[in-house]
Amino acid sequence: MIADLAVFVVASLAQIFVVEVWQLIALRFVLGVAIGADYPIAGALIAEYAPARLRGAAVNGMQVAWFFGAAVAYVAGYALLGTGPQSWKWILASPALVAVIGLWLRASAPETPMWIAAHTSGDVERASFATLFRPEYFGRLVFVSVMWLLQVVPLFAIYTFAPAVLGALGLADQSSPAGSVAITFAFLVGSIASLPLVERWGRRPLCIAGFAIAAVAFALLLSGKTAIVVAAFVAYAIGIGAAAGLELTYPTELFPTSIRATATGVAAGVSRIGAFVGTFALPLVLARYGVTGIIAGGLALSVAGLAIALRWAPETKGTTLA
Repeated sequence: MIADLAVFVVASLAQIFVVEVWQLIALRFVLGVAIGADYPIAGALIAEYAPARLRGAAVNGMQVAWFFGAAVAYVAGYALLGTGPQSWKWILASPALVAVIGLWLRASAPETPMWIAAHTSGDVERASFATLFRPEYFGRLVFVSVMWLLQVVPLFAIYTFAPAVLGALGLADQSSPAGSVAITFAFLVGSIASLPLVERWGRRPLCIAGFAIAAVAFALLLSGKTAIVVAAFVAYAIGIGAAAGLELTYPTELFPTSIRATATGVAAGVSRIGAFVGTFALPLVLARYGVTGIIAGGLALSVAGLAIALRWAPETKGTTLA
């Protein structure tokens, strides 16, 4: 956790000094590696520290921080646009300020009791990557990976191109950040709501509810009526925002300590493929099929996610991590 955030700080600041496009691409790639490493490490560390009765809320808290950071980033980015023709450099480098604070906090964070106990006793299991594909784990890995992917494909597509989507629906000016910020705060509300719900309802009901709300919301977007479309957008953001925390909660509870972070990393990697596809496919679909094509795609993915959740979503509330 210290190493990946240190790399993030250095690569963020290095963007100020780029003079060639390839340099910026290389630094953005390095930043992606650092962020990708943080998902499984942070999720496993939080899960191994938290008591069972609060574990879901603790891990879901990462998603709250994610959406809060995204909301702040929108505001900060647009504020920094006024710094002149080199504003893009300051926008891309600005996350280093927050990351330095995080790096200082992480420097004093100890290893988890489970890790320490396993290594001091000599009982640590030397699990290989192939362990994930054993019969007892492979089904769990497939479920978490597919669930995560089906959540993020429409989420990242809408998130990245919120101004274009809202503009196509006639809801906002594409040049204004207001629509993007509003959607982000709706996701934030949903993620905050997940903190009590993940412990009160459990993991399975929250997973099912998230996909169900998303499917209904996408169907309502086809109505074309402004009030219904706005309500559907808000409902989608809140519903998936609440369920998105399960992307990290499930893998930390479904796998033992020896492969917990590795399994989370694999599932996260599969989901980034979905994020990549969703991000690059949306403008192509929007240009060829219009906003109806985007809605139809989101509806299909959400219905598929609902079917998978109803059939395979497990309940891991209150389980031990042993």
